[in-house]
Amino acid sequence: ENVKKRMMVMKEMADNTKVIGQMLKGNTEFNANKAKLSLERLSSLSLETPEAFKVNSTDPKSEAKPAIWDEFDEFTRLSKDLAETTTLLAGSIYTIDDLRPALRKVSSSCKACHSKYRE
Repeated sequence: ENVKKRMMVMKEMADNTKVIGQMLKGNTEFNANKAKLSLERLSSLSLETPEAFKVNSTDPKSEAKPAIWDEFDEFTRLSKDLAETTTLLAGSIYTIDDLRPALRKVSSSCKACHSKYRE
């Protein structure tokens, strides 16, 4: 149950990031409001992340490293950083040219956490 919830939060984060990536690649039409909504959703999901990981449940499908629970304060800090970053970025999307730097920042925040806490 806990692992399933975590996986759903992470999948929704990936889906929202993909919305921006698809616009950048020209696979979908640029829409500033849609991009902002995706970033705002990433922000709320980031804030939900620590709660989703609070219980240390293991499951063969889980890619969560035990370090999450050993360093839960740091894990929570990284989640809050991503929430703040995506909120700020949501307010900076006006043209398609604003997407690349935004996606770069989102990706580097995701990577900061995944490199430490994901198998």
